[in-house]
Amino acid sequence: MNNYKKNFDLLKKNHVYSEDMEHDACGVGIIVSTEGKKSRKVVEYGIEALKAVWHRGAVDADGKTGDGAGIHVEIPKDFFIEKIEVTGHTYDNSEICVGMIFFTKK
Repeated sequence: MNNYKKNFDLLKKNHVYSEDMEHDACGVGIIVSTEGKKSRKVVEYGIEALKAVWHRGAVDADGKTGDGAGIHVEIPKDFFIEKIEVTGHTYDNSEICVGMIFFTKK
């Protein structure tokens, strides 16, 4: 608790946190397999859950933007290796990094 208080005070002092900006949030949902097995059904349930709270990830009040809510899935490394090799390149067993960039619609 002492670390929490120390960090909290540091954020306030540096104007990173303001009590005036406090508000409730919708929270987080989680859909998992209790057996620890990968399953397409788990992903489908996650999509259904996200669709049930459309206000969280679909569209903001302006009708054009959203806050980026979505689902998190594991994509096997082999998928990316295949994409590297299909372009004529050779995978050299180095780290693979993936970035996602979202652009606004015109």
